Order: sequence, then C-alpha cells, then structure tokens
Amino acid sequence: MAANLLEVNNLKTYFYTRGGVVKAVDDVSFIMKPGQTLGVVGESGSGKSVTALSVMRLIATPPGKIAGGEILFNGENILDKSRDELTELRGSKISMIFQDPMTSLNPVFTVGYQIAETVKRHRKDVSNDQAWRRAVEMLDLVRIPDAKRRAKNYPHEFSGGMRQRVMIAIALACNPQLLIADEPTTALDVTIQAQVLELMKGLSQEFGTAVMMITHDLGVVAGTCQYVNVMYAGHIVESAPVKQIFESPAHPYTVGLLQSIPRVDDVRGSRLTPIAGQPPDMVNIPKGCPYASRCPKVQERCRQERPELQLVGRGEQTAACFYPN
Repeated sequence: MAANLLEVNNLKTYFYTRGGVVKAVDDVSFIMKPGQTLGVVGESGSGKSVTALSVMRLIATPPGKIAGGEILFNGENILDKSRDELTELRGSKISMIFQDPMTSLNPVFTVGYQIAETVKRHRKDVSNDQAWRRAVEMLDLVRIPDAKRRAKNYPHEFSGGMRQRVMIAIALACNPQLLIADEPTTALDVTIQAQVLELMKGLSQEFGTAVMMITHDLGVVAGTCQYVNVMYAGHIVESAPVKQIFESPAHPYTVGLLQSIPRVDDVRGSRLTPIAGQPPDMVNIPKGCPYASRCPKVQERCRQERPELQLVGRGEQTAACFYPN
C-alpha cells in the first residue's frame, strides 16, 4: 500500500457554460495519509465540494470536466479507472456523505434495506440475512435506538439528525479507507450537529478511516480535524495543522474568516469584522492574486502576479501570499 492514502496533484476541474469556462478547481494539490482527518474550508463557491466530487469522479459531464491533474488513491490514478472499477471503488474503499440526507436516501425503501444493499453490492460472499444483520449493527453503531425495529422504517419516519446518522451508517457499512463528508451538519440544529460530529469522530477512530471534512464552519474544523486546507476561488490558499491555523493564520483570507466568527475568549461587546467585498467572478478571474480586491494588505505585486503555496516558516504551514502574517 502507498504511504499516502490520497494524493491529488495539480487537479483542474472546469465547467464549460454558455457564459464561459468556470474554473471551479484550478491547480489544487494535497495529500492525505491513512487515518488522517483533513478539513477543507472556505466560502460558498470556493471549490470545496467540486474537489470532493472530483475525487469521487462524480462531476456531471457535460458541463463539467476534469481538465488536468491526477488523483492517486493507494497509488492508483482514479482518473484512469473504468466505470465498473469506479463502481467497485465507491462505497467499499471511498464513501461520501452528502449535504442533504433527505434527498440522498430513497424514500420508497426502508433504511435497513438501503444499508444492506450497499453491503451486498460490495461483499459478494454475504447472504441476505448477513447483510440485514450488518444493517442493524450499523444502525446500532450510529446510536439509533431500537435499531432492529427502526431498520424497517422509511426515511420520512426519521428526523433530520437520524437521517444523517443513517447516511453515516451507509457510508461506513463496508469499512472504507476514506470518508468524504460534504457539510454533513449544514441542515441540523446546533445540538444535533455536535452529536453527529462526535459520532463521526468516534467511528472514524474505531474503523481507522481517513476523513475529508468539507465545511464552511471553522468551529467544526477545530473540533474534528487534524489538518486544514483553506480554499478560495478554486485554489488552496493556506494549508496547516489545525492548531497553527487558529493560533497563527498566515493568509489574510484565513485571518478574515477567523475574525468574522465569534469566539468564546473575545472581550464582551467586541464586534465581528466581516470580509469586505465579494468573491471574484469565476469566469473572469482577475490577473494576480484572486483575493487582491478584498485584501487589506494588498500591494501592486499582488495585482500582477499569482502567489504560489510556500512554507511560511512555521513547520508544515504553507500559504499562497507574498506578504503572509
């Protein structure tokens, strides 16, 4: 097995529209090691979900296309695999939890059937009874009370938090090596969010599963992740261990994200500082640094040249900025 579980090199995913080419992910590179938890954060439209869908080879074609780069999983390029090979890979070695569990679950089948179906698809040697027992076991693992009875229920008979637990059960039913969670708590209230995140964290440790957590919530990252990639306008602008991101952010965009959320250690009555301006038009990305028009530290060089990720003198921390903090 390769030392790196997932290695994404110079990934480019574009969408060819009537208005022009949307460079949703443009020259993105990162690695994940077995058992690692990586957070991918940024505003809506920064390329987080498209990166995840590219790894799964789920980009809608047309209009989307993976225009360049490679995605190595256990040393094998996912972009070279056939449709049948991808079908075997998804669910068994790489699983994904999508944002809305209601639209991800089939309303006409019981939740137990949907979990058992996943098991039978990837474990050819199991019987129907064994697959059903595995479904009940997974529902019990994700802390759904009376799992044996609830396995016979339909998705509409579950709350939003319970449906998300079912999605986690489906994703982990075949013990995948990599779990991609695309904003899994977006539609849930705060207390249920905490329960689901704690559950995912515990199960990933129990199964030894690496997790890519896609989110816009830095609080989620702080509580669940080991490493963080900060994305902006289709690029990774900062990458570091989670502790360094919060203690000494290097890129002005990361600083802006942190300043725009409340902290428990803030002085009472202090105001949040929003990020000024708007993200760039992804069809007509300006020359130079894509964050230049919103950056409080912008210089003329920033408007003319695009900075590359480079070490900023703090261990593994890298930032795409000419004037890092």
